[in-house]
Amino acid sequence: MLIAIVGRPNVGKSTLFNQLLRDNRAIVGPERGITRDRIYGRWHIDEDHTVDIVDTGGYDSLAEGSIGISMREQTLVAIKEADLILCVLDARDGVTRDDYELIEILRNSRCDIIYLANKVDDPNADSGIAQLYELGLDGFIGISAKNRRLDELIDEIKTRLDKSEVLLSDERDHIRVSILGRPNVGKSALLNRIIGRERSIVSPVAGTTRDYVDTSFERGTRKYLFIDTAGIRRKSRIDTKLEKVSVMRSIHNVERSHVCLCLMDATEPVTDQDRHLMGIVQEHARACAIVINKADLIDDSGRHTVRDRIDLFMRFAADTPVVLLSALNGKNVPKLFPLINDLFDKTSREIPTPLLNRQLLSIVEKHQPPVSKNRRIKFYYINQTGIIPPRFRIVTNRPEDIPEAYSRYLIKALKTGCGLDGIAIKIKFASRRKEDE
Repeated sequence: MLIAIVGRPNVGKSTLFNQLLRDNRAIVGPERGITRDRIYGRWHIDEDHTVDIVDTGGYDSLAEGSIGISMREQTLVAIKEADLILCVLDARDGVTRDDYELIEILRNSRCDIIYLANKVDDPNADSGIAQLYELGLDGFIGISAKNRRLDELIDEIKTRLDKSEVLLSDERDHIRVSILGRPNVGKSALLNRIIGRERSIVSPVAGTTRDYVDTSFERGTRKYLFIDTAGIRRKSRIDTKLEKVSVMRSIHNVERSHVCLCLMDATEPVTDQDRHLMGIVQEHARACAIVINKADLIDDSGRHTVRDRIDLFMRFAADTPVVLLSALNGKNVPKLFPLINDLFDKTSREIPTPLLNRQLLSIVEKHQPPVSKNRRIKFYYINQTGIIPPRFRIVTNRPEDIPEAYSRYLIKALKTGCGLDGIAIKIKFASRRKEDE
């Protein structure tokens, strides 16, 4: 789920964002409009609830200049893309024209919204709260972002998460694929090549989010769902201000995907945006392939150069498979289907517990865990706790003392031993004492 924090400038959005993430990710200060761009974070609420959360710059109805207008448009993008909106109002200062306009926009949208009255612990909040009732809202939750009075809000968010349905029933038997990439790398051309030459059944399927149209597709015995990929909708329905390729939409699409295709341009260097998109995929631990489009425009020497660039700039995703193709002439496009199938099969694979424990024993025998505080770290057993991505729990005597380097070694060795190369997996270390309890 993607949660966006919106509101007029200087009502405490960034303070709330930092408190929820327990990290000073957003700059906080008294100046109006200090947050100009969207800031993103992965919020681990508890063991059962993890969401993406975004802080916006603020809705200013009188904004002038490129920065002010951009801040307002960022808020509109958030309203369009997020699953849940936290609309922050100021209990101390009361209602302004910006509040009225923003709430009217929210009422005309199809967002799931929680209204928040911030700064309720301020001695001067009573008159402001009285004004908030004039907005005609069904209700709002009183919070103090600065002093972390947030328990009621967190409980309400978890309730909404538990009630939300991530998948539609007709999506459950599909491999869900997202084609990601910055503008003009050929996402639309690649999708059109896929559904135009290989299709047996193509139909529009309403997505799980507002105004999204996904493409259902059958090839052989497999069903695919290409998620909200650019180029599906008619141009007349595209709002150019809000349909720019945004990180917010990429986050949303990654969350809904089984497999991601990160599309890059063979004729251009790897950019920060390419790395950022790959970082989002890695953070969500989705199965992924790097697809280099426009390979027909480079020679053999250029292909080697492209692979060297990927090796250099994508070292954090070293075992991610790479495919060079041309969406224009279709060269190597058929290779995508076996690759998508293989990635999906791996990320949804359930490994038998006896095999896992044999692998763990072999891995530890080859490289013993380090000594911590004069005691050897011991691993008692491993089991799988989930799929997409594969998630594993290792019960140990000292979960908090396992070095990051040894954790990376375990992940790499476990992937190789269980045939999970090329996809992301997650390992959680648990205390034996807690297991006994």
